[in-house]
Amino acid sequence: MTDESTNRAADRHASSGPTRVGSTTVLNGDIEAHEDVLVEGRVQGKITLPSGTLTVAKGGRVEAEVRVRALVLHGELKGTVRAAERTVVAETAVMNGDVITPKITIADGARFSGGIRMKE
Repeated sequence: MTDESTNRAADRHASSGPTRVGSTTVLNGDIEAHEDVLVEGRVQGKITLPSGTLTVAKGGRVEAEVRVRALVLHGELKGTVRAAERTVVAETAVMNGDVITPKITIADGARFSGGIRMKE
């Protein structure tokens, strides 16, 4: 494969949407990426997405130390979250742990247990 065809393949992959952990997937380990990740299944470990958004879908469960650019939580998350830009906790979310982020939104109906530290 030439460099040009490798780049085209990478561009197609990058534009195809987030990396998806499917609803029947159970992952025990660490995820490190520079792209968006959608969790519909279960993840236990550490998630590092310095330039990506972690979205936990309704029905998704994460038990991890999370370091991301942004977090959008619809499912369940247990652990410490460090989001560089923002955190959104939707009405269907259950969050147990501390959040360090400059901006946070917690919707009516969301369940949140933990601390919040807003830091630029």
